[in-house]
Amino acid sequence: MSDEEDDERPEDDDEFPSLDDLIGTFFEETALLPVVVVVLGSGGAFGAALLVLTAVDRNPFAAAALVLIAGMTVDISLRARKEAGYRNLALLIGMVWAASVVLAGVAVWTGIALG
Repeated sequence: MSDEEDDERPEDDDEFPSLDDLIGTFFEETALLPVVVVVLGSGGAFGAALLVLTAVDRNPFAAAALVLIAGMTVDISLRARKEAGYRNLALLIGMVWAASVVLAGVAVWTGIALG
């Protein structure tokens, strides 16, 4: 085979999908929705802990971590607006932030965060 014939060969379908495609698979397949729920629950619990430690306990280290994570979220969101390759990742991060706010609200409402 010549080099020209090698260049015309179609790409293999065995390539690993991009991160955005992989995350999109979890949203599209109904059998994988429990995985999304676990990711939202664990990420939301981590975010809620940061929010409660920052707002209620006035922990400066939690506030610094929260600022860094918020900065990364803004960066991914801006990239998602420019490139289609980050949309599912930005959606997942937004959902984790929403779960964090809800879980932090539940922790304050029930008194767990104050206790």
